[in-house]
Amino acid sequence: MSSLRVPGLLIAGVLAVAACGGSASPAASGGASTSAGPSGGAAACDAAPEGTTPAATVIIRDFQYDPATVTIKAGEAVAWVNEDTASHTVTTTDGSCDSGTIRKGATATLVFAQAGTYTYHCSIHASMPDATIEVSP
Repeated sequence: MSSLRVPGLLIAGVLAVAACGGSASPAASGGASTSAGPSGGAAACDAAPEGTTPAATVIIRDFQYDPATVTIKAGEAVAWVNEDTASHTVTTTDGSCDSGTIRKGATATLVFAQAGTYTYHCSIHASMPDATIEVSP
């Protein structure tokens, strides 16, 4: 019986894209965290289903998030487009949401289910300024 060997990174990449539900481009890796939200309830965010139209778009450029603050309603999505020279993440300060790595040229789109203020940063580059998502009910 012969066995097929598939490099571990290929398998991890396929699983990561599957976990994202196809909402991130193939150049992005990882899915949104499913940790508890600000009040300990449901997840703060989740990967957006394929075809979701974001209510706001943030451009990552020059090691900054632009705009630094976006406002959406609960249940709406935010897209981050990485136009920078390096990979970045969108990671909330409380750890309730994480985009995974967003590679150069890739987009990650996350849906925020709960109202609240979410401060986030890049877990790869600690020197990047924080940004905020305001989610109204």
